[in-house]
Amino acid sequence: MNYGVALGSGGIRGMAHIALLEYLEEFYNEKPTAISGCSAGSIIGALYALEPNSKLIMKKINYLISHSSNEISFIKKNLENKVTGFAKLLSSPGILNNDLLFKLLKLLFYKKRFSDCKIPFGVVSVDIETESVEEITEGYILDAVMASSNVPAAFTPKLLGGMTLVDGAVLEELPVELCKKLGAEYIIASHIPQKNEKFSDGIEYINYISSISNNYIISNKLTLANKVYIFDSIYEWYEFDKYKEIYFEAKKKLEKER
Repeated sequence: MNYGVALGSGGIRGMAHIALLEYLEEFYNEKPTAISGCSAGSIIGALYALEPNSKLIMKKINYLISHSSNEISFIKKNLENKVTGFAKLLSSPGILNNDLLFKLLKLLFYKKRFSDCKIPFGVVSVDIETESVEEITEGYILDAVMASSNVPAAFTPKLLGGMTLVDGAVLEELPVELCKKLGAEYIIASHIPQKNEKFSDGIEYINYISSISNNYIISNKLTLANKVYIFDSIYEWYEFDKYKEIYFEAKKKLEKER
């Protein structure tokens, strides 16, 4: 079967994508013909496209988190401290420098190129200068994944090829159309909704307003896929210590699909 997988954003909640890839391998008994990803989906998608083995992805994520505990703790601490974070945003477009992303993702993708992929792969990012979606399918995977995962305000924008790039989820949280361009006929989408239904301060209120427009955009994208899997999660995107819980919750959900 000619099927492709479009993996959406979600931060560490993207661990659900790994569970889905495992499920699809068993269900279809063959690999997808194309993969597209946004943000967290770009990371998981790149790992799978380079080495189409879902079990191996989990091992690599385990390695990344166990060898980056200081960086991960630093990111979480800074994003949870709203007073410090707001102060940094007064003088910078991001609370954290994207050099942190580089240091983390280098462990996974250093010197790997799109041409190294065993499955056609692409990611989406947004150029904030032209206000357009950029589909990246060539060059260094590390640069592309950094751009696609660059959460606005959390990290400073990524400069690449004369563009100023941020997280693809700003405009294209679920890259279904890119997956079709890569050659897939039947598209399976993996979506992790944002959960900002409650707010207790100004920053959470802004996130809530943003999620309303984001959900409106994504509802239209979901109709373009042939099959959609939705993984709700109670965790924040930067709660990296919850990665195993998120993975196993997704597996339990998929077991009910059998």
